[in-house]
Amino acid sequence: MAKQLQFELWQECNSRCKFCYLGKDNRFTPPELKLNAINNALEKISDLSNYPEYQTIGYLGGEFFQGQMNTPEIKEAFMKLMEKSNWLLNNDYITDVWIYATMTIGDQKDLYDALEVFKGHKGRLWVLTSYDTMGRFHTPKMEENWKYHMKNIHKLYPEILFNTTTILSEDCIDKYLSGELSFKKMMEEFHTQFFFKQCGAANGTKQDMINELPHFFPPRSKFLKFLRKFRQEESPEMWDKLFNIKYRADTLYRNFNDANHTMALNIRHKDSVNEVDTDNPDESKTNKCGHLLSYSAYTDSDGCVICDKQMIGEMIE
Repeated sequence: MAKQLQFELWQECNSRCKFCYLGKDNRFTPPELKLNAINNALEKISDLSNYPEYQTIGYLGGEFFQGQMNTPEIKEAFMKLMEKSNWLLNNDYITDVWIYATMTIGDQKDLYDALEVFKGHKGRLWVLTSYDTMGRFHTPKMEENWKYHMKNIHKLYPEILFNTTTILSEDCIDKYLSGELSFKKMMEEFHTQFFFKQCGAANGTKQDMINELPHFFPPRSKFLKFLRKFRQEESPEMWDKLFNIKYRADTLYRNFNDANHTMALNIRHKDSVNEVDTDNPDESKTNKCGHLLSYSAYTDSDGCVICDKQMIGEMIE
């Protein structure tokens, strides 16, 4: 799989999803810090010695396109970053660019301006987004906005690819098991691929999240039922994308909105047992099986979703 160089330019996000650490740490980022982060990223991607080690460049906010580019200088710098990324695509230094966008508000001019930069690109441009059955769309209008932009972007730029991340909450699993939610239908309707994450406790402990968001973490028995149905009805590629770290960036530069504007370099070693995940404050804590504690994602069990996925896969094959 192609190695990816990824940048978290800032942590500012106005979505306020309770299950996301950005919902807690979304304070205003001063313009000078945003400019510094953008210029650092531009300097790094302009170093052609990075290639061909990296074939993909990715950008995630927080969020970029819902008011975060709030000065002409910030937007101009961001567009220069997009232009350089497009240049790398068109000159065959990289094959893919990934850009994250929430798309939950109506005004997405900044997003469409960024996509216009890549018009006629030679590589592959991905818009990464998220869809969750609880905790993300705080009003029906937010979900309507997401659906509208997904379809409108495909209409205007049919060459653009989408990847949608979904958290496997109990609410999501209930809707999937009942047939109310069909990933196949969503893939067809919104021209997207899916990636699936297990539930996590970004803010506080797992018990804190269970108390704050009932029906977020699933019970193990229901998750096993989900795994059985998913393995039997979905494609092998979809099965492979269940909380698989190999689909995440290899090298991540994260910018923190602190007094020193710290930029941390995270390098992931993608072994599912001896995985090093420097995003996770409990990186040294593991289950008895050896997987990270973050894969213990049940309300009523210390079981591991990776081990359960492996067990179900072996039973059904």
